[in-house]
Amino acid sequence: MAACLPFLLYSSYLDLKTRRVPNRVWKLMLLSLSGFLIYEIVKGGIYFLFQLVFSFFSSLFLVYLLFRSRVFGGADAKALIVIGTLIPVYPALEFHGYTFPLLGFPPAGLFALTVLENSFLLTAAVPLGLFCYNLLHFTPDMLKKPFYMLFAYRINIKDLRRLLEKGRHIRLAERFELNNGKLYPFFAGRGITVNHNMLSRLEAHEKQGLLGSTVWVTPGLPFMIPITASFVLAVILGDLIYYFLTEILSRFYFFIGK
Repeated sequence: MAACLPFLLYSSYLDLKTRRVPNRVWKLMLLSLSGFLIYEIVKGGIYFLFQLVFSFFSSLFLVYLLFRSRVFGGADAKALIVIGTLIPVYPALEFHGYTFPLLGFPPAGLFALTVLENSFLLTAAVPLGLFCYNLLHFTPDMLKKPFYMLFAYRINIKDLRRLLEKGRHIRLAERFELNNGKLYPFFAGRGITVNHNMLSRLEAHEKQGLLGSTVWVTPGLPFMIPITASFVLAVILGDLIYYFLTEILSRFYFFIGK
């Protein structure tokens, strides 16, 4: 389990720097750690093998649906499949009198599912941070599209070239279509990568008066970072979403009972 962490940290670094994690990272992770898996199969027998098959296909089915829905990219899907394969049974650890995970074991018992749930919870903090940032840099133009304040921020077009030269990864929150001499913005889903060709078109539209001086952009945070963080949280704490839901329901039933 601890041996997985260096691969996840390295993949997070690559995702942050280049937004790409090559397949060789996951192949090397599987090959180098397969000895531990073989040992567990020999030790656990048929029952462990059944758990391995169940974890693998459950992870594969779930991430396939999410990948096809464009919730996350290929590297994120492969990371969860590899985690589900190498750690099919939720790990239990004893350290200095403490039993991990500290919040107990989720009923499903699928470690990869817990990692995925925790990563969504961590990612949910990003819209809150962006919303606070937009409030601190508020302009009346934001009221035209207040929903954008949860996942994007406004930036001057003239500043985009400087950020591109620094290697920053920025995505437009909108695509623009020219029709009858007017420029119409449309929501771009996961965003459109800003490159030098795209930037030249934006600058031309601004110069022609078809576009204002600012555009909505999304930081496009790499999902491998919350996956890695949620991996650690899953080992130490457990399934955070399951824990919060059970706490809320237990308190609700307590007040109802009173």
